[in-house]
Amino acid sequence: MAQAILNNNQAPSNRQGGSTHPAVVVTKYTKRADENGWLSVKLEPKGTLVALCEYTKVTFTKESGGRTYFRIADGNSEFVGQTASLKTENALKYLMDTPPTAPATVKVKYTGAPAHAISEFKGKLLQQWAQVSFNGKTAKVTLNSQWGGEFTPIPPGRHRIMAPDRSHGNISTGGYKAQGNLHCTDVWFPIELQGTKGNSSRYIHVGHLSDGCVTFYELIKWNDVYDYLICRRVKGEGGKYVGELLVEK
Repeated sequence: MAQAILNNNQAPSNRQGGSTHPAVVVTKYTKRADENGWLSVKLEPKGTLVALCEYTKVTFTKESGGRTYFRIADGNSEFVGQTASLKTENALKYLMDTPPTAPATVKVKYTGAPAHAISEFKGKLLQQWAQVSFNGKTAKVTLNSQWGGEFTPIPPGRHRIMAPDRSHGNISTGGYKAQGNLHCTDVWFPIELQGTKGNSSRYIHVGHLSDGCVTFYELIKWNDVYDYLICRRVKGEGGKYVGELLVEK
C-alpha cells in the first residue's frame, strides 16, 4: 500500500488560551507524467483538467477520498493560486521534493546575414541563423523564417526567459520528435523582451520554422536545452522566470 503523502499537515491541539503554534506547510514540485512534458491535474471544484509544467511549486491542503489536494503555488500559467488535485497514488509518483536550481543563462550570437536553406520538413526558407550556447553546449538555431513584415529576428539585448505557460501541442512536432528521439517538444519557453513586461509571443522552442523566436533547428540539441531550462527558476519571482537570454549580433 502506498504511504500517505500528507504525514505532517496537522499540529497537535493546544488548549492553552492565547497560545500559538506554527503550521507545517508541505511543499512539492511537479514532474512530467509522459514525454509530452506536462502533468494533468484536476482543478477544483469543477474538475477541469489542466496541464502544469515540471517544477511547478504546489502546497498541500488535504487528502480525501483517495485524492490529494493542493494549491498551485507558482509558475507562469493562468492557474496559479487555484486548488487542484491528483489521485493520491499519482501524487506519490509525480510530486517530488526536489526544488528548482539557480537561474539559467542562454547566449545567442547571430551568424551572418539571412540565407536560404531547404528543410526536409518545411521546404526552402530564408533563415536568420544564429548559434546558441548554454551549459557548456552549443546549437544551431534560426531566429526568423518568415519575412512578410509581421515577424522579425529577436533584437540584441538582455531578455528574460519565462517558465512554460501552456502546452503547444496544437502545433505539430511529430516529425521533429521522431527524427531526433526528442521529448517535451510541446513545452515552449516564452521570452520577455528587454524593456517590456510579460510574454512577447516569442519563444525558445524546437523546429525549422521561426516566427521571430529562438528556434532549435539542430533538433538533436533540443533535449539538452529543455533539460537545462526546465529545472531552473529566478528566486523571488514566483516561479515566472527561468533565467536570462543574452542576444548579440
